[in-house]
Amino acid sequence: MTLSLEQQTELIDYPFPIGPLGTPPKTIAWARKHRPLCPIRLPSGTPAWMLTRKQDIAMVLSDRRFSRNLTFHGAPRFVGDDFTAVPGGIFNLDPPDHTRVRQVVGPFYTRAGAERYRPLIERHAQSLLEAMAAGSNPVDLMQAYSNLLPLHSNCDILQVPVEFRARYLEYFHTQTNYEASAEEVAQATAQVIDFARQVIELRRGQPHHDDPIGALIQAEREGRISEQELVGTVCYLFVTGSEPLIPPLSTGLLTLLVHPQQLRQCIDDPALWPRAVEEVLRYHHNGVLGLPRVATEDVTVGDGLIRRGEAVCATMLGVTWDPKYYRHPEKFDIHRDTDGTATFGSGPHFCLGSSLTRVFLESAYRLLFARFPRLALALPASEIPWERNILFIRPVSLPVAW
Repeated sequence: MTLSLEQQTELIDYPFPIGPLGTPPKTIAWARKHRPLCPIRLPSGTPAWMLTRKQDIAMVLSDRRFSRNLTFHGAPRFVGDDFTAVPGGIFNLDPPDHTRVRQVVGPFYTRAGAERYRPLIERHAQSLLEAMAAGSNPVDLMQAYSNLLPLHSNCDILQVPVEFRARYLEYFHTQTNYEASAEEVAQATAQVIDFARQVIELRRGQPHHDDPIGALIQAEREGRISEQELVGTVCYLFVTGSEPLIPPLSTGLLTLLVHPQQLRQCIDDPALWPRAVEEVLRYHHNGVLGLPRVATEDVTVGDGLIRRGEAVCATMLGVTWDPKYYRHPEKFDIHRDTDGTATFGSGPHFCLGSSLTRVFLESAYRLLFARFPRLALALPASEIPWERNILFIRPVSLPVAW
């Protein structure tokens, strides 16, 4: 019989040290082999179970006995009342409410919907690359490209001025800083909610546009979603629209640069870029530990028992590096038969932006190396500094030259 979380005496503290060049922490592989139902301690001090085997993770993500509603008092959180505390957002809704709200914004993020945004993304990429070419050489690719392209693209998709959205990023960075206090995180979350309300009021005064926020406002006006769901889901669109794209863009570029033969193949044959994107998505999920879920009743998972009220985190890097399903997962290989779909999860909360992510990364990689085919790291890869971040794996800076 598995001991309850309260009875566990040896919990592994999260965050874990990441592997070389942004690869998964060795803790994940160790846990998969020795503790597939692994007790960990979040930075807030809250205990949780970590799952690392593909079959266990797929079961939990699809099983409605595990709830994503973390808006209740005392819910498991990384630091404090972060964005998972915002009521009404599809982050925190279970079916059927989650399904109803997702139907409003889902059409904008289908494969066809994502393709509509390709010209927009490419326009911003070309502008940033021209500015990069006219600037200094070497340059920090994070500051010149990787941080800016998701931001500018997302602002256009949501039809919100870049200057207006910059304020939001300050709040979000506090929410994802595990060295911030619970009070600082809670204050930042309150500011995010207020920010979302301001965005909604700004957009209400404009003619209706065919975009996700416009669709949510129209759905709330028609009574299909509540005001709380409108505000919470606008918060969600800002959380997911740019920051999660920075890790696969930056860490993926680094990985391609340290695999020059495969990079050259893509440059010579641009039809290979989608395959490179799939392997980056498999090799580098944008974070280590998935957002917590809470068991609503006792559930057997693998050989263990998760009790009602206990938190569980499903690390998608546990899935995409599971050697039972991916041969030599530590090898970066754009010619694999498998793709990166598993990194987006499964079940009702399968990532809304999976198609948009693929369009974004393929455009960003292809245009960067078309403009700078001789791009190379300006310092040894082992000297690249990495962020201390609760959610994401990404470099602090990425110096390159051409």
